[in-house]
Amino acid sequence: MVNMLEVLTEEGLDHIKRHQYKAGKYTPLDNFLNPYWIQLAEALPRWLAPNLVTLVGFCPLVVTYALSCWVSPSFETPPPRWLMVCTTSTLFFYQTLDAMDGKQARRTGSSSPLGQLFDHGCDCLACVAQTGAAAAVMHFGPTFLGLYSMSVLSSGFFMAQWEEYRTGTLPTSYGPIGVTETQYFLMVQTLGAAALGPEVVSSLLASPLNLPVLGLSDVRTYFLQGWILFVSVFMCICIVKNLAKGFAEKGLHGSLNVGKDLIPVLLQNLLMAFWSRNMLRLAVREISLFSLLLLFYFSAQMILFSMARMPFPVLQKWLAPYATLVALGYVAPQLVKTLLRANLVVFGLWLLWWLTSVQEQLKRKLEIYTFCITKKYHANGSNEEKQK
Repeated sequence: MVNMLEVLTEEGLDHIKRHQYKAGKYTPLDNFLNPYWIQLAEALPRWLAPNLVTLVGFCPLVVTYALSCWVSPSFETPPPRWLMVCTTSTLFFYQTLDAMDGKQARRTGSSSPLGQLFDHGCDCLACVAQTGAAAAVMHFGPTFLGLYSMSVLSSGFFMAQWEEYRTGTLPTSYGPIGVTETQYFLMVQTLGAAALGPEVVSSLLASPLNLPVLGLSDVRTYFLQGWILFVSVFMCICIVKNLAKGFAEKGLHGSLNVGKDLIPVLLQNLLMAFWSRNMLRLAVREISLFSLLLLFYFSAQMILFSMARMPFPVLQKWLAPYATLVALGYVAPQLVKTLLRANLVVFGLWLLWWLTSVQEQLKRKLEIYTFCITKKYHANGSNEEKQK
């Protein structure tokens, strides 16, 4: 039997046991859809664990992501109508069930820190599938602009978890725009691509567009730049808020202490810019998946250590093989493509081991299970917390 990792300390486990989740504010769209989500949640059987609701919604996203990799291995082939119909359906299915799982947890009295970890972990992994859906629509090819248009969402997700780590509240929106609005915007994209068809979509995206000050470019480039700018604005707001909070508490030292948590994400995004163009042409899918899975791992740690009130590890060992592959890509691109695929398998298995170890530690401490409802944690009085 494989030994489990001891990811959490006993003190950290105690903090998780007492953890109280504080969600951000609902947006107008959330309030509009809430009665619909509540009605659907009330129709679920009471024996159905909330984490199973999350998992059932998440699995179809994995299927459509795999299909998009098969149809367009280099992000160059425009998606067929059938794939965009499937993608729209799975995005809607996941978004709906993701909104229902917390309501199912409250109505069954089974809310727990393990549920929060599982829910937000799936949300983070869903970013990979969601950006994959957008990439299918844009079919931007092996370009750095395309890579960063995918990584910016996962980086933004990390920032949100970082804000919860520092403030105790998870921001799910800024003003009237939040997670739900972003997800529905993506659904409109994929549904529009299904309605128009691949030929029309390609033609529209390649159309020249001359904007004041910015000059002449194509619609695709301006769309991707606009998306990156849109998410970056919210990320900057988050950074300024957290650094200002650190400065207000302990001056410059406080800001530096808060800001150091960003080093792994900033370093990973910086390293991504150094991939050779030859490597992008050979293995853009592998590069994007490895990059996004690294960001998922950083976010999962931030979620966990926020709940446990443990220090977030600034030194991330998996950045070393990433940097090594970036460097080797300049001298042995074909070999690096093979190594990238092997590294994805190893990293994926290691991630599974890490997540399983965390789940086992929480199960022992809280005497609860991931995919079945128990009343043990209900006695701690934490089941009434809002979980979105």
